[in-house]
Amino acid sequence: MQKIVRFAILTIVFLILLNSLVFIGIAIYKSIHAYILIAQGRMEEKPGILIAEALDSFLVSLFFIIFSIGIAKLFLPNINFLKGYDLPWLKLDSFSSLKLVLWEMLLTTLFVFFAASVIISGENLEWTTLITPASILMLALAYKFLKQGH
Repeated sequence: MQKIVRFAILTIVFLILLNSLVFIGIAIYKSIHAYILIAQGRMEEKPGILIAEALDSFLVSLFFIIFSIGIAKLFLPNINFLKGYDLPWLKLDSFSSLKLVLWEMLLTTLFVFFAASVIISGENLEWTTLITPASILMLALAYKFLKQGH
């Protein structure tokens, strides 16, 4: 039974890392496309939007990487790969500490997503655009209260 659970967790970690690689590939594609537009002088196609979207994709991939490493460290602490892989800011002793790290990453990603959506919208902002900063504010307040009680 223990081998089945270990295999299931390894599968989950591998698939999450695969998802992060897909997002990295998307971000690289958007970045290269934006740089080509800049080099060709086609600024009317707004390469800055592609660069902002690439940044958002990189942050999502980083979120997936942190999540997969955290799951592996918590549930598979004896893997040789993780023994030599020590990140000082990713000291996890419980699922709650992983949750707090991911919460910070989510807030950063949402902020970048909001900034990119404002840039994309330009002068055509609607009132629904305020949903994202309101969500960021509520999540930040909840994070602050959670961290104080932690």
